[in-house]
Amino acid sequence: MSTAGSMNERSLSGRPSPLMAGDLILCDFDGTLSAEDVGLAAITLLGDQRAWDLEYQWRRGEITSRECLAAQWGLVDWPLDRLLALFDSIGMDEGFHDLWRLVLDRGARFLVLSDGLDIYLDRMMLRLGHRTCDGLLALGDNFGVCVPRFANHAEYRDGRLELTFPCVSDACDQCANCKLAHLMLLRPHFRRVIYIGDGHSDACAAKYADVVFAKSFLADHFAEERLRFTRFEGLADVAAILEGDDGAGL
Repeated sequence: MSTAGSMNERSLSGRPSPLMAGDLILCDFDGTLSAEDVGLAAITLLGDQRAWDLEYQWRRGEITSRECLAAQWGLVDWPLDRLLALFDSIGMDEGFHDLWRLVLDRGARFLVLSDGLDIYLDRMMLRLGHRTCDGLLALGDNFGVCVPRFANHAEYRDGRLELTFPCVSDACDQCANCKLAHLMLLRPHFRRVIYIGDGHSDACAAKYADVVFAKSFLADHFAEERLRFTRFEGLADVAAILEGDDGAGL
């Protein structure tokens, strides 16, 4: 983890201190804000073993995330209405409403960091009643009118999704959208960085956060590495803990 101060605080209190002005929350999308990973849902429905082979090659570090995503989505040749039906079928964590209200009430900031695609992220956030916007607006004076996010870009053309990667980093192959680069860029502007995530693409950046909320793979990974984290089931749990609700339990 990053600073000794935050580690000492959590070792004594047993849980993170309440959210305050000057805090930044970085939140994963697939499997964290959404009920399941949209990309994995797509390749499961696709039923093409090549897509799963690519997934495991990436997890083993044999190919980059960029190579994996481009090749996997390149296998998906569905009409647009089928793609949109998939996006609309995946649930969202309604606990986001509690967390977002807390962020605004406390004067903190919030940013979605996703190694997925903006074409579904933006559409699915609208179902929660929130418009998304460029991630740098997390630093803006008008924060709160939209949910800032960084994600890979996709457009539907000629029966397929065409992907571009505006935030790729040559120094990192874990994410096509380098989550660690965003964290390091934003850290100087905030007193504390809080990370919420669940998956392989979160493992690198989360280690540099001051506070980590983890579930699924990320929780198992942090436990194996003996790194401090708070396990959660849903975003309502995270909101209750950061609100300072002593009755919240996981």
